[in-house]
Amino acid sequence: MKRSLPVVCSIVVACSVAVSSVSATNSRENQRLHERKITKNEAQHLVLKKYPGATIKKCELTGEKGQSLWTLQVVKAGGRDATDVKVDGRSGKILP
Repeated sequence: MKRSLPVVCSIVVACSVAVSSVSATNSRENQRLHERKITKNEAQHLVLKKYPGATIKKCELTGEKGQSLWTLQVVKAGGRDATDVKVDGRSGKILP
C-alpha cells in the first residue's frame, strides 16, 4: 500500500501538467480567433482576387510574432506547386 501512494501521486501530477498545457494551447487558439477580424472566406476571397485562376488547397489560422494570420496553400494558375500565402487576420493585407 505504501508503494502505491507515490505512484498514484506521480500519476496525478503528470495528469495535472498535461491538462494545464492543453489549457494553455486552447487559450492561445481562443485568443487568435478573438483577435482576427478577417474570416476564412474573406481571406480566401482576397487571395483569389490577387491571384485569379488560382486554387486554394488549404487554409488555416496561425499565429506568428503576436499576429493572427491566415496561411493558405495556393496553386497559382498554370502552376503545379503550392505556395504559402499569408493574410493578416486583422487588416486583410496579403503579406510578402
